[in-house]
Amino acid sequence: MSIVTSKEIYKRCLNEHWAVGGFIGYDMEIMQAAAEAAIAEKAPIMIQASCRVIDYAGVEFLHRMAEAVMEKHGVDLILHLDHGDTVERCKQCIDNGFTSVMLDCINDSFEENVEKTKEVTEYAHARGAVVEGEVCHPVDSPRLYETDVEEAVRYVEQTGCDSLSICCGNAHDMDPDYPKTLDVDKIRRIHEALPDVPLVLHATSIFPEEFVERANKYGACMKQPKNFGVEELQSSFPYGVCKINSALDVKILYTTAIREYMIRNPKNMDPRKYLSYAKNEIITYISYKHREIFKDSGRI
Repeated sequence: MSIVTSKEIYKRCLNEHWAVGGFIGYDMEIMQAAAEAAIAEKAPIMIQASCRVIDYAGVEFLHRMAEAVMEKHGVDLILHLDHGDTVERCKQCIDNGFTSVMLDCINDSFEENVEKTKEVTEYAHARGAVVEGEVCHPVDSPRLYETDVEEAVRYVEQTGCDSLSICCGNAHDMDPDYPKTLDVDKIRRIHEALPDVPLVLHATSIFPEEFVERANKYGACMKQPKNFGVEELQSSFPYGVCKINSALDVKILYTTAIREYMIRNPKNMDPRKYLSYAKNEIITYISYKHREIFKDSGRI
């Protein structure tokens, strides 16, 4: 068993129309929860770290925690850098055992994005790692960013990236009052133009009313966003969507569970108690996402 790339699992997704869940490992408990939920569901394990997580925990420790999960449970897993902020950060992660990296160049021009991503791709491929590219452009609307078919094709051809993150109504930081819809037809057209390229969707957290109500009960002050639904998200799977990121919802639930436990048990000052409670809540939630949203349960 080893830390592997996403290549083989994405090939299956392309042919079988399901998606891998990429879960941000904010700390040890969430990494353990993501792994234990996937193992229980017989689903692929993809643990992601953002730059802020790396700054918090350290790239070496994250890699060693991933190794510990792999060795304890005898499983393969994918260790991915999400939204890498620089070429150097991507290279650092690759040098420290990450098998997959993403470079976020959303504020750069198309040409700058291509140049940087191509450099990371060449570095990664020479070391057995893979790269998730991202291409989109700003638009003057509440949708914030969009990806066109033509720019997606040019980007993949010029960078050589292994998978592609696209914006088709799923940009980060959209106004919660804006009715969020997924442009599945555009996703279909991108897939038809790039049939062998796995597509990735970020910013897809779906917040049911009971999720928001629970978070707000414990101080989240969260507004109910006008999300697209599960069926709309799953309708993209036949059109090349192979990976769905999961970060914001996990973060909110984790904090909610900790607050919930501490309010109910104010005299208990043992971190192991409230962190274990939160971890078990995350296991239950991620297991649900594997079964009901990503449809990758039973694939391993």
